Amino acid sequence: MRRVLVVAPTRRDLLNLADARVLARYDLVFEERPGVQGVFGSSDSTAALAVVVADRLGLPGPGYEAFMRCHDKLGSRRIQAEAVPEATPRFAPLDAMRPPERPPLPYPFFVKPVQGHLSQHAYEVDSDERLAEVLAAARRASFRHLIAEELLSGHLVTFEGFMHDGQVTPVGVTDAVLHRNGISFLRFEYPSKLPAGPQQQMAEIASRLMPALGFDQSLFNIEFFVRADGRMTIVEVNGRMASQFAPLVRAVHGVSTYELQLELAAGGAPDMPPARPDVVAASFLLRTYHDAVVREVPDTAAVTEAFPGAFVELLVREGQRLSENDDDVLSHRLAVVALSGPDRESLIDRYQQAVELLPFDLAPVPARVAG
Repeated sequence: MRRVLVVAPTRRDLLNLADARVLARYDLVFEERPGVQGVFGSSDSTAALAVVVADRLGLPGPGYEAFMRCHDKLGSRRIQAEAVPEATPRFAPLDAMRPPERPPLPYPFFVKPVQGHLSQHAYEVDSDERLAEVLAAARRASFRHLIAEELLSGHLVTFEGFMHDGQVTPVGVTDAVLHRNGISFLRFEYPSKLPAGPQQQMAEIASRLMPALGFDQSLFNIEFFVRADGRMTIVEVNGRMASQFAPLVRAVHGVSTYELQLELAAGGAPDMPPARPDVVAASFLLRTYHDAVVREVPDTAAVTEAFPGAFVELLVREGQRLSENDDDVLSHRLAVVALSGPDRESLIDRYQQAVELLPFDLAPVPARVAG
């Protein structure tokens, strides 16, 4: 068994790593010990830390500079423009401390921090007045370096794959289903409904872009907008696994992306089994659209007992105010529920049953007393 150091594991990590296949193959440790052969992290922050530790120990990984090239939105866009210009939107740098004399792109466009998270401090801009407001908000939030990008539209998908010895191996493509507000994700469906042609085109784009970023020996994911005319545009590149999709990949392929990343981290070459044709899976976001205080959270065992293989991750705790979480601006996430079944219709039905088995007790936010 190869020993892998798991850096600052999240609740999601612990749920996914408690997998019989993983535990049979890897000796997982949570503090540095002799004989470590790889370092693992799954989120933006823990994957970055894992890369730093792996570099220090001389262990496999993409390297810190390559990892950061993916996550620096402006730097990544510049490399995309050279390597895959057909998939790169128009963009321009912005300095919040030095407002431009004229708009960097034709209105409307999108402005976001060069280093951001979950679309926080990201705004649509349609006028000089709105641009001035956004730059002022960025200064108040201490975001100086921003990027302006053309507005993107189409079907939002995520291509996930891994690099090993300079070669891309596709994992698959996941479809995003958004709330009618256009911001809040309702669920992610896997495999994608897209035909094989566009999915192959994404793999070809990845095969040119990831080496240009200097990225190797790790999972990665690329978000795309795919328009009706077939044009696909990169939203962002992430030099890490898409951890929320791991239960979906396991249900469809029989292997979790956690297992794939552990193998890569330990210097191995993962095998990617083909998708089962009789299984689809989805990761649902159980949300509420009003702020509240959590009085009680449900027992997740009710769902996993009703639906073997289901995955439930609670995102809130008792006593917490929902707005304390870094969710989107219009809703608050309560839990992630991953389910599989023979078709998409059955997944929706199973999810409705799962919601009934997850009764969150939410109380209104207490009114502030004037003093």
